[in-house]
Order: sequence, then structure tokens, then C-alpha cells
Amino acid sequence: MAAKDITVVVPVLNEAANIVPLASMLHEALDGLDWEVLFVDDDSPDGTGEIASALARDDPRVRHILRIADPGLANSCIHGMLASSAEVLCVMDGDAQHDPRVIRTMRERLAADGADVVSAARDIDALDPRALSRVRRQLSRLGNALVRAVLRRRTADPLSGFFVIRRAAFLRVVRRLSNSGFKLLFDILISDHTLRHVEVAHVFRPRLSGSSKLDALALWQFVALLAEKLTRGVIPARFASFLAVGGAGFGVHLAVLYTGLALGAPFVAAQAAAAVIAATSNFLLNNLLTFRDRRFHGLALIYGWLAYLAVSSVGLIANVAVAAWAYGELQGYAFLAASAGVAMDALWKFVVSDRLVWPRRGRRTGVVP
Repeated sequence: MAAKDITVVVPVLNEAANIVPLASMLHEALDGLDWEVLFVDDDSPDGTGEIASALARDDPRVRHILRIADPGLANSCIHGMLASSAEVLCVMDGDAQHDPRVIRTMRERLAADGADVVSAARDIDALDPRALSRVRRQLSRLGNALVRAVLRRRTADPLSGFFVIRRAAFLRVVRRLSNSGFKLLFDILISDHTLRHVEVAHVFRPRLSGSSKLDALALWQFVALLAEKLTRGVIPARFASFLAVGGAGFGVHLAVLYTGLALGAPFVAAQAAAAVIAATSNFLLNNLLTFRDRRFHGLALIYGWLAYLAVSSVGLIANVAVAAWAYGELQGYAFLAASAGVAMDALWKFVVSDRLVWPRRGRRTGVVP
């Protein structure tokens, strides 16, 4: 079977009401092209997958991929793009805020300008308030400003989620992409500065149905991704998040430690209590932020907490032992002694957390006809 002219990759999560209307819009916008749309579903509980799969059985231009492991926006996009053999790949949202008619324009510019990537740039100041709230508008301005400074490219909207890319260019950069990011265009552009990038104007529309998936936790992921790219991958995004959580936990640790000392507790007892309480705080924050895609829910939180304490016990013992030794050597400097103990088990906790407490679920990803 010959490769399509273009594959449109649409990552979806709880977009049941948008699947059929979006497919209809694509049929109208891409009439005359040999195209396909690939709905990549992160196991939506609202029936999105069932609707996309049913549509695929009746429409040869529609394909459905069900992902039940390693969920995430960027991961879904990357998986869908790798599942296509088309020479041109397009990524767009599944909520109809991206106008499918712009796909043809971007594809034409890709050929006319000899570009590798063409993205649809939003005019943040001219957006319909129903499409982007005032808070999200301010966050988009701030995010774009930060990204432009990092990219060192002249670009209006490097955080756009609507773009086309040549398959060859994507394959050249895919192994350098973060596995925990959510702004894929930014990740692509910063991972290969030789890519030729062009922008076209795009009017960002109100959602067809449902609610936005962008929240404070997604913004946390974005900041962690920035840290990874600024350090050239030395500090992966997930580890950057883990370190930030650890910094907050260190504050908890010191608060408990000094409270214990003020109440007359021996240093070793105060340090041990501080280590356990800080570990609990770190577990809860890492479950919410760092390992959001693998997080525990409900009663499983208790299991996860106990597992975290168990696998971290070696680090906790080393923490207390090293801190106690340093406290004596440093003649009572509690801050420096506690710092030595915390530093001892930081890397250990990350490794065991990533491998044992929040392990990746099996790579059981299936292509559904």
C-alpha cells in the first residue's frame, strides 16, 4: 500500500463528543489529498476509543491507536507519528480549536519554502476570550517569551500544538525528544537547531466540546522540560521535577528538625523524625507531579507510600548516619549536617522511585483497526 500524502495525528483523552465532528471537518478540509487521521487515545474512560474505533471500521481514512501504558500528550503524538509512513506528518488537538483548513496551507508552505517544520501561530492578543481565558493568555505570553529566549529563534508562537513536519526531519530528531514533555513543537525545535522552521497565521477557536487539559500540573511539566533542555539533557525533566520536590521536602525536613531540637529532642531522634516526615511529603508531591502519569489513586496511595518508605530505607539510614557523623564533626552545625544526610540519599531515592515505586507499566500498546 502506497504511503499517504499526509497523516494527521490527533492525541485524544476524553474527547468522545469531538471525534466524529473533527473527522467530518478533516474530510472537507483535505478533499483531494490522499490523507488519513490517526486518533491516539490514552485509554479515555468516556468512550472516546470506542467511538474512534467504530468510525475507523466504516471510514478507511480513520485509524485508531489505543495506548494503555506511559500516557502523556507528547508520548501520544510521537507514537502516532512513528506509526505513519506518510512523508508529511501533522499534529493537531482533538477539540477542534485548531482549524483543519490550515493543514493544507502549512503543507503548501512546507514545499514552497523548503522548510522542515511549519507551525500555525496564534495571535495571543487577538484571541476570542472563549478560546483562551485571561489567565491562560498571560501564561501563553510568559511561556512563549521564555521559550524564545531558550530557542534563540525568531518565532511568534513556539508553544503551538498545531504543526506539520517532514517525516525525515522527525526521524532525525525523535531520539532526542523528552519522554515527559507536553509541548512537542518546542521540544523538536530545541533538539535540532538546524531544522528550518516557518510559521503561518492561525485563528485559535473555542473548543467544540469538553474542557481544556492544560492545568498547573501540565505547566509544572513544561518547567521541568525547560530544565532538561537548558542542561542539554544532563538533568532529565523527571529528575528536575524530583529535585524540585526534594527541595521542598528539605524545607519540611529542616522545619521538623529544628522544631524537634527546640522541644529538647536528641539530634538523632529529631533527624530521624524529620527524614520520615519529609519522605512522606516527597512521596505525595512526587505522586502528584513527578510521576503524574503513573500515580497512585485511592487506597493504592497507602501501598505506594509504604513501598516508597521501604525502598528508601537504605537512603534514610544513610541520611541519619551521615548527618549524625557530620553533626559531630561540624561541632553542632545542624543545617550543614542535615544537608549532608539529605544529599546522600537524593539520587538513591530517585533511582528506586523510578524503577520500583512508580515503575513504567508494560508497553502494551495496541493498534486498533
